[in-house]
Amino acid sequence: MLQGIQLKANPTDQQKLVLSQWMGCARVIWNAKCDEHRYYSTYARKYCPVGTHAPVDQKTSQFKSKELTPWLSDCPSQIIRNSAVNWYQTYHKHINGQCGKPKKSQNPTRVAFTSPMKCSGSISVKMV
Repeated sequence: MLQGIQLKANPTDQQKLVLSQWMGCARVIWNAKCDEHRYYSTYARKYCPVGTHAPVDQKTSQFKSKELTPWLSDCPSQIIRNSAVNWYQTYHKHINGQCGKPKKSQNPTRVAFTSPMKCSGSISVKMV
């Protein structure tokens, strides 16, 4: 049974730097969505009528700030959007009982994102 595809890439030093920055941006958005949902859930539980739930959305514009996160402006919008979409889909899988609740990512080497970069280096594909 095919479980996934494992790719091995040999990026140049410049590509490593860019990919590292993009993975950091993806992790920041994921963690910010987790923190935001935790805040809204706590607020709804404490101060809103019974049965009120925190909003679950894919918005990311509130995280882009020239003062607090100026480096997010350098990140491609696809990575920021995809990080929010991944969080949203994971949360809905949690609601349906298919997986656990999304939690903050602390491991910088395991970040999932889709790269808009065109590959010009060497890549090997391995079926797992």
